[in-house]
Amino acid sequence: MKIDTEKAKATLNRLLAMFESGDLPPAVARTMLRRQAGDERPSDKWSMGNRIIMFLNGTEDARGFKQWEEVNRRVKKGAKAFYILAPLTKKIIFKAKEIDPETGEERKIEEERMVVIGFRFIPVFRYEDTEGEPLSESKYAPPEPPPLAEVAKAFGVKEIIYTPSSDNRSYGFYAWGENGKKIVLHTHDVKTWFHELGHAIHHTFRNLQNGQVAEQEIVAEVFAAVMCELHGIRGYHEYSWQYIKHYAANDPGEALKVIFRVLSDVEECMRRVFTATEDLEKKSAA
Repeated sequence: MKIDTEKAKATLNRLLAMFESGDLPPAVARTMLRRQAGDERPSDKWSMGNRIIMFLNGTEDARGFKQWEEVNRRVKKGAKAFYILAPLTKKIIFKAKEIDPETGEERKIEEERMVVIGFRFIPVFRYEDTEGEPLSESKYAPPEPPPLAEVAKAFGVKEIIYTPSSDNRSYGFYAWGENGKKIVLHTHDVKTWFHELGHAIHHTFRNLQNGQVAEQEIVAEVFAAVMCELHGIRGYHEYSWQYIKHYAANDPGEALKVIFRVLSDVEECMRRVFTATEDLEKKSAA
């Protein structure tokens, strides 16, 4: 899709005007991928951090030695484990005092709580490093790849993975490591795809930090909103505006200030994706 710079800038300005006025298109319903029956995996219960470690090790299914044996698969000879973190917990008795609302007298209370006192490393093995009976395999990718999927390779994205979320709260994430960059999506909603692609492009000229860093998130979200608008995909702008405000203390005025503070980075992401698109089209036509 070839878009001239002036049209892109006009779209960005129109979007900012929508955010400022609050006059946004009606929101569509968000969707999330759900694990299909019979496709449950131990990693579904892992923390987001451990799942990122798994994906960066090049697999969508990792388990302990005995867990693989339980599904009639064996770890191949010479296969190397990678490690995830499991919390070490301890029961403690929490003591406190409270006022009895009926008598007004002070009384002591005791409550048993579980607290995390540390972490331990647990070795797990990739599905690709096992052999034995095949597992049921469900496909979660959409029928057609999202817009600019091929262009993502120009920014080092080696793989786009569609898989259900472990907590039903995250719609996706961008991760990078020794095995390259990956985009993991827990939804087919194109806004999330554009958001994570924005992170990948942003990372080509800024050293991004791990975690939810406000300005990084706002760059990716404004980029996503512009891409949706340019591709004629409406219904997500309300979510984008709420997302941006979340990273600006839910203050609309502060949110607009932050957008303008990072606007040059948004524009650079746009410039790079258009350049990469044109380069890909030239190669295809050659």
